[in-house]
Amino acid sequence: MKRYKILFKGRVQGVGFRYTSKMLADKLNLTGTVENLSNGDVECFIQGTDEKIDEFIRALKNQRNIKISSFDKNEAKLVDSESSYKIIG
Repeated sequence: MKRYKILFKGRVQGVGFRYTSKMLADKLNLTGTVENLSNGDVECFIQGTDEKIDEFIRALKNQRNIKISSFDKNEAKLVDSESSYKIIG
């Protein structure tokens, strides 16, 4: 089990990114949070297996309206009490 903080850049706001990420996270049994930032980026904390997290990122990159130009993925501390994936804001 791993947890990552991922900062997505590109056309990631106003295109259903947060709702799509929630749908994918729920489908893959991942937990975490997703939030729009004031600079136009999206910050995501995602927790699960590396395999499922990689699948989550691949699926987001393949969405029709979402255009991820780059993303930074950094390992974060696990949150054992987390039980779902939530949209913030």
